[in-house]
Amino acid sequence: MGTFERIRKISPYALAAFVVIFVGFMVASDADISTLLQQGSNPQTAAIAYINGEKILYKDFQERVNQAIEQQRAQMQNPEAEIDQNQIMTQVWDQMVTEIILKQEAEKLGIKVTNNEIVDILIENPPDFLARSFTDTAGNLNKQIYYDLITNPENIVKYMGRDPNQIPIEEREKAISDFRNDLIKIENYLRSQKLNEALNTTITTAGSFISPIYAKTVVKDENSFADVRFIHLGTRDINPDEIKVTDQEIKDYFEKNKRYFKGENQRKIKYVRIPIQPSKEDSLRAEKRVQKILDDLNTLNDIAAIDSAFEVRISEFGGESYDWKLIKDIDPSRLSYLANAADRQVIGPVKLFDGTYFFRLDGRRKGENEVVQASHILVSFGNNKDSAKAEAEKILRRARSGEDFAKLAQELSQDKGSAVQGGDLGYFGKGRMVKPFEDAAFAANPGQIVGPVETQFGYHIIKVVDKKSDELKYSEIKITPTISNPTRNKLFMDAHSFVKQVEEGKSFDELAKQLNLRVDTSDFISKTFPLFGSWALTNEVFELKVGGVTKPKETKQKEIVIMQVIDAVSEGAPSLAVYEKEIRRNIIRKKQIEMLKDKAQKVYNEVKTMGDLANVTNHNVIHLEKLSNNGQVPGVGMDVVFTNAVINSETGKILEPIRGENGWYIIQVYSKTIPNESEINSKYPEKARELRQSARGAAYGSWFQTVKQKAKIEDYRSKFYSEY
Repeated sequence: MGTFERIRKISPYALAAFVVIFVGFMVASDADISTLLQQGSNPQTAAIAYINGEKILYKDFQERVNQAIEQQRAQMQNPEAEIDQNQIMTQVWDQMVTEIILKQEAEKLGIKVTNNEIVDILIENPPDFLARSFTDTAGNLNKQIYYDLITNPENIVKYMGRDPNQIPIEEREKAISDFRNDLIKIENYLRSQKLNEALNTTITTAGSFISPIYAKTVVKDENSFADVRFIHLGTRDINPDEIKVTDQEIKDYFEKNKRYFKGENQRKIKYVRIPIQPSKEDSLRAEKRVQKILDDLNTLNDIAAIDSAFEVRISEFGGESYDWKLIKDIDPSRLSYLANAADRQVIGPVKLFDGTYFFRLDGRRKGENEVVQASHILVSFGNNKDSAKAEAEKILRRARSGEDFAKLAQELSQDKGSAVQGGDLGYFGKGRMVKPFEDAAFAANPGQIVGPVETQFGYHIIKVVDKKSDELKYSEIKITPTISNPTRNKLFMDAHSFVKQVEEGKSFDELAKQLNLRVDTSDFISKTFPLFGSWALTNEVFELKVGGVTKPKETKQKEIVIMQVIDAVSEGAPSLAVYEKEIRRNIIRKKQIEMLKDKAQKVYNEVKTMGDLANVTNHNVIHLEKLSNNGQVPGVGMDVVFTNAVINSETGKILEPIRGENGWYIIQVYSKTIPNESEINSKYPEKARELRQSARGAAYGSWFQTVKQKAKIEDYRSKFYSEY
């Protein structure tokens, strides 16, 4: 690639890859456009948002979105693939808001990046992404060309591969202008990067102190292990609905823990969802199309005539033809009809979950990649691997004796996803299953039952149903009821009528009942949550007073949503109403655990005389090896109280019941490995460095989150983007 082509890679689109990586990135435009804003009619000159009073212009936002879209498209293997523009818009929005807030905070702290600093970077230490454009195949920077262009951008014309005097003046001016703009963007990127580094250093210096005692404690915890058996008494068997919680208990809990609750701007809503779906008339039209195809096929007996008629209908109804595909790559719902079809046979109508289909097998040939159709029964290891294997061998004998494999799978398999299908896993090729399972399935013949095969999931009994190396090509016609314009219009007319009647004083709930619509109620929500995936809906809700109702909005889930604000909390002191449900859940859980206390004591009295929990048979005893003090309890969940108790308990003794975060535990520690003082002292300096680095990131993240929450963000994107 020539120098000019490499240089042209330094474009806004190429830069976007680097811009996305960093947090500070590019400084927003400082241009004063107040006079343009006064025009008011041109969205190109309007503000899409204000961040603490600073504008984000629509044209700047859209330019960044376009750059990000082009960057993503350039990196895609299939340039025609669909791009989620809403996701990109959200990412660009977050970037621009972050940039402005960081710039504002840097100004408050007096942090500046001088032009000399930027020049030093560009001349003495160019960033890799820029230097690469001036590097030869041996990895050497061509300093002469680099310095020539960085210091004199107009010299770009010397490297365009032609005599500069032969290049039209318009082309020369455009090349110089584009390159200057690219350098400005690089300069802005570097300026923001330096600004962010300085901010990070300033914010994290105080928050990254790690005491030697804490570092040594972490080293000890991370290198301490125990083998333990325990009985866990959890809350699963206690019905939370039977536990009474009084209003006074909730109030007392709130007052006692008020410092942990936030007082932010929140809303509570009720809402209805109107499905956007075909009417009876729309469905009837689809049925007529199916019948039309069926009538054609039933009146023709000649294969050539059926073929010809099918081709006409493919064209008429937007059908598709697929070239040679491996069986493993064909959707199982289609393959079940095509696998045993005759050449050129038309099959249908076939009703699948997403429509009614007609299929035609256009060809079959032998391929090189064999696929297997198999069913399996899974027996998980559970608490005892030996007993699991014995159970698997028992099932294997029953299957080989002639019992229905599908029925055995439905009753006994612990792979619930395939059990409902009689254990059927469909067709799969090599590389799709874990190695032991794959080896056993491909080694067996159709009809053979093999096992038990051990994998990390447990023991498998495998029945090989079929083997193929076929490739198929086929055509299909899909008929689905489409929503007609009259149907869509009526749905929206009804929705607007609903809103109008609520605004005139009618009851939201009564109107919903008349229309057979379900009314749902949310918990309190904050402005940081996109309702039904739409920031526009969130913004609209927060602009309304209590009792206000939103305009009908079509969501990505093909529904029309109408919401009414039923409660509102302003920013300030935390509100009990916002946290009432959470507090109720916490109190119920606390009472559930308390109710288990007597039961835990009773179980302990039963087992304490046995000397070893391994001898207990009438309670579920869990055995864990090399448990560390990190709060993670396999099979139970997070419980710091439990892991801490295990590591700090004496070995051999069955301990009295310990109350943890997830219930009660009766513990017996069999062995422990605890690092000595010398081991701890040798490891803690490196751990302290790791903890300092982590603390810096946490301090910076916490600081920025607080700053962003306090920022006054006026978001008007919904006025510019209907799908936002």
